[in-house]
Amino acid sequence: MSISTKKSYWVVSPNVKNKERTVENWRQASVSERAAFMGYGPDDAGHGQIGPKFAGKTERGIRIGDIILIARRHQHKPEIVGFGKVHGKATKSIRGFRAPESFGSLRRLRQFIPRSKPPRDVPFGKVVRHTKALVQLHPDRNNAHRKVCEWIEQQFQKRSSGGGIAERRHKKKANFPNPDESVIVSSPENHQLDYKVQTKAKIIKAKSTEAELLRGYQRWLEQQDRKLSTVKYKALRCDAFEEDRRNLIEAKSSASREHIRMAVGQILDYAFQGNKKFGDPNKAILLPSEPGADIVDWLDSLKIKIIWRKKRAFLDNANGWFS
Repeated sequence: MSISTKKSYWVVSPNVKNKERTVENWRQASVSERAAFMGYGPDDAGHGQIGPKFAGKTERGIRIGDIILIARRHQHKPEIVGFGKVHGKATKSIRGFRAPESFGSLRRLRQFIPRSKPPRDVPFGKVVRHTKALVQLHPDRNNAHRKVCEWIEQQFQKRSSGGGIAERRHKKKANFPNPDESVIVSSPENHQLDYKVQTKAKIIKAKSTEAELLRGYQRWLEQQDRKLSTVKYKALRCDAFEEDRRNLIEAKSSASREHIRMAVGQILDYAFQGNKKFGDPNKAILLPSEPGADIVDWLDSLKIKIIWRKKRAFLDNANGWFS
């Protein structure tokens, strides 16, 4: 695939304020708001004019239509958040958005594609080798840069054509021996719920909410070429399982403590029953909204993470491992 010479490609670090403890907050902000953030201001002439370049105030700065890849190198490995096409001028605010901390400016991104893990066959390790907040890629003279830029363009093309998703849905189901034990099967349309002391209307509503939440989450992962299935434990079935990352997920229709307590019991039971076959999985609860800090702290003590929906995105508190 040819690379356009009419636009430039840039890498922007998700470590907006050079504080490791807030990187995850900025990653979540980029995914939910579809934007790249810069710690330096548009008039900050220091640090190699990074702020003015990001804001498009210099002749060789970021322009509308350019591509921004939000990524960095951390602990000698590349980390990626997503990428998109620059839309509109630099600004310092988005309606309804509360930034994790102060920052210099932001660029909105169209056709934003989240990506929590770089593909193995693309040389991201040779591209994300810097510690700078902003770096321009040069696909015209650097082979690794060219391969990364070509891969980005392929992802845009795939998204616009809708390719790949239908094919994955019709792939043959995974077959494993010992069907009476824990096995991976296709993700069910109607997953198991354990609501007992509730009215029939509430049960139906809960099932509908959870099923819709799971479908949305599955579509979100499909955008990243990730596959969601489930695991059957004899007569029981978990809501979702991502085999490649060993992610075991239980969905609930509410972020209330009552629902989360039920999810905790289920997911710990599933993890225990499947331990011999799959080892200790990464555990998370899928929710329609982010729960309170006290619940997050409690789940952390149990090594259970959370995934929640925010606007058109799905976020997690595991540095993107589940989203």
